[in-house]
Amino acid sequence: MNREELLEKAKLLPLTPGVYLMRNRAGTVIYVGKSKALRNRVSSYFSPSVPHYGKTEKMIRSVYDFEVYHTATELEALLQENAFIKQFQPHYNIKLKDSVVYPYIRLSAGEYPALSVVYTRSKEEGSEKDRYFGPFSSSHVAYEIVSAASRAFGLPTCRKSFPKDIGKGRPCLNYHIGQCCGLCIRGEVSPEEYRERVAGAVQLLRGEYGGLLRSLQEQMEQASENQQYERAARYRDCMRAVKKLGDKQQIVAEPDVEADIVGTYQDDLGSAVALLFVRGGAITDRDCFFFGADEILGPAALEGLLQRFYELRGFVPRRICLSMELPEEESALLTGWLSERAGGKVQLYRPQRGEFRALTDRADENAKQLLLHKRAEEEKQGGFLLSFAQFLRLEVLPDRIESYDISNSGGEHTSCGMIVLEHGRFAKRLYRSFNMREVEGQNDVASLTEALKRRFGHDGAEAGWEYPDLILMDGGAAQVHAAQAVLAERGLQIPVFGMVKDEHHKTRTLTDGENELSLNRRQDVFVFLYKIQEEVHRYSLSRMDAKRRKTVKQSSLTAIKGIGEAKAQALLVHFGTFEKLKQATEEEIRAVKGVNAEVAHSVYLHFHE
Repeated sequence: MNREELLEKAKLLPLTPGVYLMRNRAGTVIYVGKSKALRNRVSSYFSPSVPHYGKTEKMIRSVYDFEVYHTATELEALLQENAFIKQFQPHYNIKLKDSVVYPYIRLSAGEYPALSVVYTRSKEEGSEKDRYFGPFSSSHVAYEIVSAASRAFGLPTCRKSFPKDIGKGRPCLNYHIGQCCGLCIRGEVSPEEYRERVAGAVQLLRGEYGGLLRSLQEQMEQASENQQYERAARYRDCMRAVKKLGDKQQIVAEPDVEADIVGTYQDDLGSAVALLFVRGGAITDRDCFFFGADEILGPAALEGLLQRFYELRGFVPRRICLSMELPEEESALLTGWLSERAGGKVQLYRPQRGEFRALTDRADENAKQLLLHKRAEEEKQGGFLLSFAQFLRLEVLPDRIESYDISNSGGEHTSCGMIVLEHGRFAKRLYRSFNMREVEGQNDVASLTEALKRRFGHDGAEAGWEYPDLILMDGGAAQVHAAQAVLAERGLQIPVFGMVKDEHHKTRTLTDGENELSLNRRQDVFVFLYKIQEEVHRYSLSRMDAKRRKTVKQSSLTAIKGIGEAKAQALLVHFGTFEKLKQATEEEIRAVKGVNAEVAHSVYLHFHE
């Protein structure tokens, strides 16, 4: 259909809520939107009296047809739009990946609470008294905060379970260097003192630096007056640690302020959305999302993005400040959804003045600078990849590179590690490992052939298994020929090179199976390949070692009376880790399918005698 025909079709739509899907000539969904009045919204795209620019105009020129889904309410339309964006991943919609998982810091309930990083709020019986902080933008941030809080207040970070393990074993290194209170030593720390330490850590996690420092100051002076000098010294050390951590935070508002600040930036090459998380009056974390040139970032798109973001994040603050104005009706709709999710009223607005306006301006600047920095890095990396492609005489830029390495332990536990680089950067989410099912003994070439057949048995259109532009083997001509043979069977033409090592285990040359390319005059290529070779070797070795350790642990279990291969496997699967099995009670072990009271008793005695 041409634009006039599309306009006539749109005029026949009712003035009711719904979702519309724009399709191109091939029938592919390229854009999804929603409206409280379908006729008005869809008609506006094709009406000659309504001007469109940039990406929106480009999208409209690609539309061949559209379809609509009617909903009873605007909220239904919002949810249906979100579902369709997830399903179709339209080219012109800004998208968030469902694979994003946001970590929390959990403070467990019980007599001796412990800090840990988790990815869901547990709903199991007995966990309702657990406390959660966050969510945080990455696991790295969450673990850093747990580490800082644990060091500041001397909380144990080991895997021991208290009070069960008090008085068992020797204290670890952290105790000897003054970073742990030594809870494992009987009589070293009273329950009251431990609760005091935990209370301080909670204040730290909530960002209450001022109140915490005043409390520590008072306790230090009181201990000093009572001539409890060791106790006073501990409070002093806590104060130093808290000050050091607090100095890193940017205090931007009153101490009780909790808000998310949303900033945006866009130009002809793309766009970015930055979120600053203010907790306890300080910016404690940040997240940023980048979108391509064809993804449209406007009020409607931002509304959808925020809905998907908070759906994934699982936590909604009571105040959200935007630098971009949302239409009143759409803002009210999103506010209602957020309030329902938060379990209380949420303020969603664009501040016009004051500290929150300054914060949205800061968020805008963050979005801009982060996007420009990302582009600069990609441009630099793209320049190297072009030079690298010319060096190897490739026909295309190697945007996706795969590298393989075989590891085994004395001919056993053989595995093949596959690492992936996207745009010159390691993409760890795409790493894969292949355990040998057919090849026995130490035969690297045969093992590599088996692994590659399974890898390229996946369709290149399958998410996460896209075919690479270049394959690098950790080895020489034999490995290259093995890879070429597998590719030829599949009818694939992908360049393959082997990274040939010297006597110092460093890449000396590259080989295509027939000829060699010296790296003597290309230090940049040598460094690039060295990093790849080290990473693929590390990953392959780690997967092999994990397999070996699992086998060893399972074998140690089969030495227990009544435990065979099947029950050993069932125990490891049930408890997840060998350490958790060692710490389990008889009742917990007996809960495993196929394990009776007598066997459970034998397993328990094996670890506790």
